Amino acid sequence: MPMKTNNLIACRECDALQRDTHVPHGGVAECVRCGAELHRHEPDSLDLTLALVLAAAVVFVVANTYPLMGLDARGLRTNAMLLDASTALYERGMASVAVLVFVTVIAMPAAQIVGMLYLLLPLRLGIVPPRIHLAFRLVNAAQPWAMVDVFLLGSLVSLVKLTQVAKVDAEIGIYAVGGYVMLVAAAASTFVPRALWHRMAQLGEPLPALQEAPSR
Repeated sequence: MPMKTNNLIACRECDALQRDTHVPHGGVAECVRCGAELHRHEPDSLDLTLALVLAAAVVFVVANTYPLMGLDARGLRTNAMLLDASTALYERGMASVAVLVFVTVIAMPAAQIVGMLYLLLPLRLGIVPPRIHLAFRLVNAAQPWAMVDVFLLGSLVSLVKLTQVAKVDAEIGIYAVGGYVMLVAAAASTFVPRALWHRMAQLGEPLPALQEAPSR
């Protein structure tokens, strides 16, 4: 007899397959083998995540528009913006490093924000966006490459060291970068992918079912 597998879920920690069960409001489903969290029932998680992503998009625009820091060396005033880090590296012959900084600090964070908005905003308006499964995979692929938090840490270290040779002022851009890091972390902690597929089912979009195992 073929075994139905469309209600099986796999644990991310130990890969154990188990039957999916209904979880009450605020409840958590745990793996029967290792006790890891499988999913939790938070009906408002998508709306909260969308609000955080919208806020992150706003501060990300601010971070790319306003200077990060101002440097005053013997009366010569210079302002550094987010894109200037990549540009300065390129002008000094480090093209590969410049591309890496641009991708991890600007391109991938922007792709992550746009992808999340593409997933969540139409669903909030009652519309299932086309190719939502592909967009979900692209967001997951971009997430490890978005390293604004690493850039922020390096910028803070640079601020401390530069104060020994010049007057350095933190501008609005650096605060926007810090706000972006906190908002993205909060959005990642509230985002429940399972709620995404449930919202699709509520809107009448059929979920892809796993193929049945062949009978022996």
